[in-house]
Amino acid sequence: MVLLKTVTLSALLAGSLFAQVDFKNFSDICDSSKECQNRAVEIKAVQYLLKKRFDSTVSVNGKWSTQTKNAVIAFQSKNGLPGTGYIGSKTKIALNELLFGKREKSSESKRAVVAKKSAQQVKKVLTKTKSPKKTKVASANKKPDLSTYSRFKATVNLKKSFAIYKNPKLLRIAKHSKTLLKVDISEQRVKLLVNGKIALDAPCTTGAKRKLEPNTRTIRDKRTPYGTFRIMEKIALKRSTIFGDIYRHGKRVYHGDRRKYRGSWSGAKFVGHPLKHWMRLTSSGIGLHESRYIKRYPASNGCIRLPSQVANTLFASIKKGTRVKIAN
Repeated sequence: MVLLKTVTLSALLAGSLFAQVDFKNFSDICDSSKECQNRAVEIKAVQYLLKKRFDSTVSVNGKWSTQTKNAVIAFQSKNGLPGTGYIGSKTKIALNELLFGKREKSSESKRAVVAKKSAQQVKKVLTKTKSPKKTKVASANKKPDLSTYSRFKATVNLKKSFAIYKNPKLLRIAKHSKTLLKVDISEQRVKLLVNGKIALDAPCTTGAKRKLEPNTRTIRDKRTPYGTFRIMEKIALKRSTIFGDIYRHGKRVYHGDRRKYRGSWSGAKFVGHPLKHWMRLTSSGIGLHESRYIKRYPASNGCIRLPSQVANTLFASIKKGTRVKIAN
């Protein structure tokens, strides 16, 4: 124990080097000099620890005396060890516990504890029921039930899913019944109600709050307006009079809102974007139309984008004058 020889014991146990003492590295201490080396510095360390934390009457002199042995026996009895006075491996572990405030286990016992805990964890995993989180994931991945609308809603996440619900019977009578088209901004879904019942529920994409214009590099508010509107016109294949491409000598020189174009119109030609199944809502150019770019978040320039089959179904099911309610 070079460390113990080069540092005073009081500084070692009470000062900054306190944590460097490890009684497991001490030789055994007992009555027999043949069995134990009984190093004075190690006896003194035991005495000092017992005096400070167990028995204040113990003398710290480095000698294996009857008083020290009796103190060790009392210490062993208190810690559930045989009161022999022999300081062996188990007593050294108990002394470390007294020193550090933590019982140290042998590597074998540590492995046993780890194995026991592992077995308990495995058993817990195998026997416990599904957690709410797992149930939620399973529900999200579940195939939509299209038999009724209530079952459809129970099997899909309306805000994330691209699933489409249709009631063919209601859709067949939509044009000749009381119909209402609802656009839900928060869910990014469009719903067709026929006589108060859901005939169609599908994903859509409404106007973005912050939309970057590619040519002007300006970010603008393009949110779809709230309110109640009516279908003003229906055109199977319309071309936008605002958004499109500008060509000069066959080369595209601009893409986007023609009102923001600052170049020369001499020899230029504007070609509006195709808007299939166009259903106008406002005179300013807001409407519903088919698009390939359906997102689950607001992303358009203000119009309501619809998947191809949805746009086709709505175009065939509603008529000019049908009410459209846009709400959050």
